[in-house]
Amino acid sequence: MSAACVMAEAGYDVTVIEKNDKPGGRINVFEEKGFRFDMGPSWYWMPEVFENFYNRFGFKSSDFYELRRLDPSYRVWFDDRGKMDIPADFGELKEMFDKIEPGSGLKLEKFINHAKEKYDIGMS
Repeated sequence: MSAACVMAEAGYDVTVIEKNDKPGGRINVFEEKGFRFDMGPSWYWMPEVFENFYNRFGFKSSDFYELRRLDPSYRVWFDDRGKMDIPADFGELKEMFDKIEPGSGLKLEKFINHAKEKYDIGMS
């Protein structure tokens, strides 16, 4: 869809062909017997990329949808140990890591900081 928008902006005659009954690809919803299932992405990665795209065409993401932070971020189910809720707050997440493996909260923080350096380089 983004490529179609950019090409149309550049003056090309664009036809978008979609396999589903409405455009959007993975951004879709399946409803059955009163239940609703999001078919799309689990997380909203790199929000600045979306914001830059919308801005290019005179919009902002909030013109189309409202973002809400999930807490817990997600739930992990284990066959033999039940479930584990992964908190949205990074401090709480580090505490959870430390309860499972002492010292791993600091390792997680170092990993995230290292990944952020790479992310910032890649996005600049």
